[in-house]
Amino acid sequence: MKTNKPGDSKALVQKLPSDMGIHRNPRKGTLDAPEKILEGLEFEQKVFIDEVFPDEFDLEETHSRIEENTIDLIDYDRPIVSVGGDHSVSFPVIKALKEKNPDMNLVWLDAHLDLKEKVGDNVSHDVVVRELLKNGFSEDEITFVGITEIDHDEKKFLEEHDLTVYTADEVGKFMEEYGSRDKTYLSVDIDVLNKEQAPGTGYRDGSLTPEQVLNIIELIGPNHGDLVEVAPSLDENNITVENSKKILKTLTDQV
Repeated sequence: MKTNKPGDSKALVQKLPSDMGIHRNPRKGTLDAPEKILEGLEFEQKVFIDEVFPDEFDLEETHSRIEENTIDLIDYDRPIVSVGGDHSVSFPVIKALKEKNPDMNLVWLDAHLDLKEKVGDNVSHDVVVRELLKNGFSEDEITFVGITEIDHDEKKFLEEHDLTVYTADEVGKFMEEYGSRDKTYLSVDIDVLNKEQAPGTGYRDGSLTPEQVLNIIELIGPNHGDLVEVAPSLDENNITVENSKKILKTLTDQV
């Protein structure tokens, strides 16, 4: 169910179409993901759908627009679920929510850590978590789940910092050990799924099933969240988009 009044909604969904945060991979295509995922999708509860239009030539300006829009949505005191876009769009959303909720935790459901060092001034999709550690988050407030790929520089970063990482093989362990928390943001990168279930993404490195992702969402019951890195133009038989619809619906119904 959709409503035209954010105050009447149970959740706020913001569309964040952008692919400028991907700079090391020619496999883009995330720009039209929000539209494709939301097309025909019916929610169990009333949702208000908003959209932030990117500056196609300026990633920093795009992030600024997203942050400002998120701050405006926060005033309605509703759960916020964002639909990307590449994973860089999560940065301004999480940053704004963290400033409003200093005790908010972050669960990063992804095949990758996104802990690489920033190149230049832009916050690209693969540096987001390292930048969040400079913007309000302490190491014990972040949990990684579903990881399959760790770059050399990220491995060095992990050796120097006390971060909690559950690899894809340790999802069962995460499910057993995770304790309820007052405020949690869940960021879901579609590439955490195996390539048979999510061929439509730039980095097909994941190994989880859609059922595992849905179970994790239900276990966490996040206050806010996002779904990112879907690339419909790279999809096969629409399977990535269809799995994304299930994940977004569950995420929005759980917040």
